[in-house]
Amino acid sequence: MSKKDFSKNPALQFVSGINTLKTDVSEGFKPNPAFIECKTKRVQLLMQPSLYERAKKQAEAEGLSFNSYIHKILEENL
Repeated sequence: MSKKDFSKNPALQFVSGINTLKTDVSEGFKPNPAFIECKTKRVQLLMQPSLYERAKKQAEAEGLSFNSYIHKILEENL
């Protein structure tokens, strides 16, 4: 019994390997790690219950999670 040949599998066009990734960085240059965010920070925020309920309702009205809504507000105002 011969081995199966998966080299012509159409699903492979959606899979990228390390060698096939293209970057905007020129050869020999590395991106500055100070500008690359790869982790998130947790923040404990104390809010009045009435303010929380208003923000939660607004987030639902915009189709966002509470976290995404707060993140959006901070991005817009900072």
